[in-house]
Amino acid sequence: MSSEDRERYRTDRLHAKSLENNPLNSPVDRDLVVYLPPGYFESKDRRYPVIYFLHGYSGNNHKLTVYPRLEDMKYLPVEQLPSQILEQMDLTRFPTYELFDKLITNGEWTPFIFVQPDGSLHIPHKDGAKDVTGAVYTKGSFYLNSAFTGNYEDYIVNDVITHVDAGYRTIPNKQYRALMGVSMGGYGTLSLSLHHPQKFSAAAAISPANVTFDLLDWKLVTPLYEQLFGREQAEQLGTSLRDDFLDTLDLIFSKQTPLLPSLKRDETGKLVSWDPQARESWQKYDLNNMIQEDPAALKEVSLWIDCEKDDEFGLTEEARKIHEKLIGLGIDHHCDIYSDPKAALSPHMFGCFYHVLPGIRFCLQQLT
Repeated sequence: MSSEDRERYRTDRLHAKSLENNPLNSPVDRDLVVYLPPGYFESKDRRYPVIYFLHGYSGNNHKLTVYPRLEDMKYLPVEQLPSQILEQMDLTRFPTYELFDKLITNGEWTPFIFVQPDGSLHIPHKDGAKDVTGAVYTKGSFYLNSAFTGNYEDYIVNDVITHVDAGYRTIPNKQYRALMGVSMGGYGTLSLSLHHPQKFSAAAAISPANVTFDLLDWKLVTPLYEQLFGREQAEQLGTSLRDDFLDTLDLIFSKQTPLLPSLKRDETGKLVSWDPQARESWQKYDLNNMIQEDPAALKEVSLWIDCEKDDEFGLTEEARKIHEKLIGLGIDHHCDIYSDPKAALSPHMFGCFYHVLPGIRFCLQQLT
């Protein structure tokens, strides 16, 4: 076996049959980023549990959530950030493969395989908006099957899992397979767990972005963007991101041309209301409605949900609604609406980053 074949921080190339002939001509050949635990190649017969991790909106095969090392991170170029921003962050809580190695070697975690699929539509932000690294944001699939964008749910539960079970020494059954994700990936985690409870024994949804949360009055201005770009540019970016989310969801659900006809604007271009028929068609993708339709499904999955109480996307209230729905249906779960001063720069972004490690810990406790 060559040294490259023995690399534990790996990127596979996967041909996703479920995405063939998708309407947007999004890539069918996808990168699949895989972490293998210490000792994987030495323990020739040992098999391992797997955690599948779904990234958030604007993530893709070049912009992961978990990188091998902190300095590799592309969401936030840590080495380039001003000192006054770094001082407000807790870098020790950012998830990296190096930290995974340490926790496994120290005996705090059982060894596991960690897989990050690419759930991007690979379509640029409608206005070409860029993140702090200068890269153009890309639209996300929300891990849904759509006649207008492609079958991203099938891609995860069929193509990705089949590839991993065939290529690595997994324990290929539900009891040793978990799903987790952040933001859009948190939505995908709950949606896929609902539709495929036979596939996963545990699910950890971090700041799940329910697709029908009200964005019309949403103004995303975080201290992070304000300190990096100034107030005016931060406000413009927030509005642009809001419009792009709506544009993407309209594309996934209804494929209108031009996009956003289901959303009414005034003479200045400000969004003021939903088209009632469009709103109704979107509601079937609301997590609360999906849970209500099949409450038995999530009783088969150990479930963990959390969200920062000041989440700037307005997702805190969505998490509470999901929590209350689960309680009402008698579905056992863990839910934490927490306050974290170290996430104040961006409660959503840093809340997601900081809670990957606790989410993994929860999943590993169930994979026994």
